[in-house]
Amino acid sequence: MGSDGSQLQIPRVDFRGLSPSSPAGERWGAACEQVMAALESFGCFEAVYDAVSPEIKDELFFRSMPELFALPTATKMANLSTGLPYSGYIGQIPGLAYESLRVGEAYIRENVEEFTSLMWPEGNPSFSNAIWTYAKHVRELEQMVERMILQSMGVEKYYDSHIESLEYGLRLSEYGVPFDQESKVALNSHLDSNTITIVCQYQIDGLEVQTRDGEWIHVVSQPNSFNVMVGESLGAWSNGRLQAPHHRVRVTGNETRYSIIFGSRPGDDAVVEVPKEQVDEEHPLRFRPYKYGDYMQYRFATEEGKNAKEPLQAFAGVGEKVA
Repeated sequence: MGSDGSQLQIPRVDFRGLSPSSPAGERWGAACEQVMAALESFGCFEAVYDAVSPEIKDELFFRSMPELFALPTATKMANLSTGLPYSGYIGQIPGLAYESLRVGEAYIRENVEEFTSLMWPEGNPSFSNAIWTYAKHVRELEQMVERMILQSMGVEKYYDSHIESLEYGLRLSEYGVPFDQESKVALNSHLDSNTITIVCQYQIDGLEVQTRDGEWIHVVSQPNSFNVMVGESLGAWSNGRLQAPHHRVRVTGNETRYSIIFGSRPGDDAVVEVPKEQVDEEHPLRFRPYKYGDYMQYRFATEEGKNAKEPLQAFAGVGEKVA
């Protein structure tokens, strides 16, 4: 399992004052270097980013999400998965005190209103406004990170087409007191299959990230910080230069924990393909092109994919296994 990494922390990068409309300058360049160094070493970093106000976070974590998860199970289960596995409600998992709902393209107000009407037919304007405002600002953070990665890799010319190929989802999650009081694990170790994940935990921590030598880092978040992680599809797109980190949730106290996960992913029919600039004699091709939807079906709907230690390597890997 690895040793206790309670004294370690993931790198922190300050995004305050940066804007996706001005991707240049000394501060941008410095942040760009810090982002790539962190992602290459840890697969994640903590972004200090103050575009989401404390009032919005208070609304979401102290009122809106407790209200949402207090709704009847049948109501929450109306948040159906459409297309790919795990694209809607997740819950009722034996051994886990965990529930989660997803709002697709939550930076678009109409989508948030549709989700809100599904949960509260009479409406819930405070919830709708908070979700939409949050998603809009965090999407800007995600796009800044995407541009920094492509700039650092020397392939910024693909930025527009890369962004256009992505879809966005916002997942609201509740973690109760773990059934397993010995391990305190509320959500088991896993890799994200998407492009980038941005996690917000507020006042109650629980996220843990595993280093490449097996140590678990307990992520202690600040009030204005977000945890940014590489997903498997970005790892493949980067030809293995970046690697998705294993992460889990441990709840050590007796309080319910909430988190908001904003993720980007390729569309169901989008093909994840390594840019030709990332392949040469010193960096041979690590992953063949693959359709994202096909990989998701393999990983979550086949026994081979569910049981594979390195599912993406098994599905699309070329040559030796990724270390």
